Amino acid sequence: MRDAMHLETSRALDAVSRDASDVADFPSLTAEQERRLAWMLNTYFDSVWRTGRRIGLHNAQAQENAQEVFAVAARKLDCIEAGRERTFLLGVAVRLAANARRKMSARIDEVAVDPLELQALDATPLAEELLAQKQQRSLLDRILLSMSDVLREVLTLYEIEELNLSEIAKILEIPEGTAASRLRRSREEFTRKLERVATHIAHSKERP
Repeated sequence: MRDAMHLETSRALDAVSRDASDVADFPSLTAEQERRLAWMLNTYFDSVWRTGRRIGLHNAQAQENAQEVFAVAARKLDCIEAGRERTFLLGVAVRLAANARRKMSARIDEVAVDPLELQALDATPLAEELLAQKQQRSLLDRILLSMSDVLREVLTLYEIEELNLSEIAKILEIPEGTAASRLRRSREEFTRKLERVATHIAHSKERP
C-alpha cells in the first residue's frame, strides 16, 4: 500500500504542477514561495488526499480535491501561518470535499446502513482474508461511508490524521466541546458498526 500510495502521490504532484500552469488566475510565486509550496506538496499531499478519500470521495475525486486544495494554498500562501500548514490544508480539504459530496447524485448520509455493512459483505472473502490490507481498507471505507458527514469528518481527522480537538474545532469552525462530543459519538457508532460486521462474519463462517 505504501509503495502504491507514493506512486499515486508522485503522479498527483505532477498533475498539480501541470494544472497550475494552465490556470489563468494561478498566482505568480516568488522563488521562496515556490519552495514553500513544493515543501507543502511533498510533505502533506498524502494526508490531504487521504482525508478526502476517507470522508467520502472516490479515488479520482480525492485526487482532484487534493489538487484544488494546493491551488487554493498557492493563492493564500501569505495567509498561511508557519507551522500551521497542515491544519490549513486539511481545513480546505474538508470544505472542498463537502462541496463535492453535495454535488454527487446520491447523498452519502442517505445511503442505507444495512446494505453497506451486510449485503456488501455477503460476497466478502472469509475472515482470515480480511486481514489483508486492501480488504481492511475496503471494510473501513464501508463503515465510514455509512456514518453521517459530521461524525465521519471528526473521526477521520482525529483517528486517521491524528489532529487534536483544538485543531479539529478550528478546521470545522465549531466549538471544541462540540468537536469532543462528535468524536465520542463517532467512536461509539464506529464500534457498534464494526461489532455488527464482526458478528455477521462469524455467523457466515458457522454456516455449512
